[in-house]
Amino acid sequence: MVDLIEYNSRLKDEVFRFTAECFAELGKKFEPDGRHEFYKSIDEHFDGFWCLVDDGRVIGTVAVGRIDETTSELKALYVDNSYRGQGLGFKLLDHAVSFARISGYKRVVLDSMSKYESAAKLYRRYGFNDIDRYNDNAYADVFMELVF
Repeated sequence: MVDLIEYNSRLKDEVFRFTAECFAELGKKFEPDGRHEFYKSIDEHFDGFWCLVDDGRVIGTVAVGRIDETTSELKALYVDNSYRGQGLGFKLLDHAVSFARISGYKRVVLDSMSKYESAAKLYRRYGFNDIDRYNDNAYADVFMELVF
């Protein structure tokens, strides 16, 4: 049974393992001592970070961070390849968006890469719309928002 739980420090090693595997599948390198250093202080860096856990293994993640008092940012939405097609990405996305709304944010933004077509399809199906670049992430070429 897959459970959606809030991140806690006991999950750190599992989150690192999972993130490294996901990044490798995507042709990226997980750099917790470099540009992904924020993973070392998840509790401090995000308003919320959640994990899908199956039998003690992290198989999905999602996070919400604060940009300003009205805008939050969706981050770290990943689902293990072997669990895709079961609606778990939607479940993570819905949880994060609901959290942002309840927390008083007026919109959620995200950045991504156009090669992640299935992710963009999920976001658009959920109601996100394309917007102009809002950050300096050199790797991103897709920018979206959902306004409440």
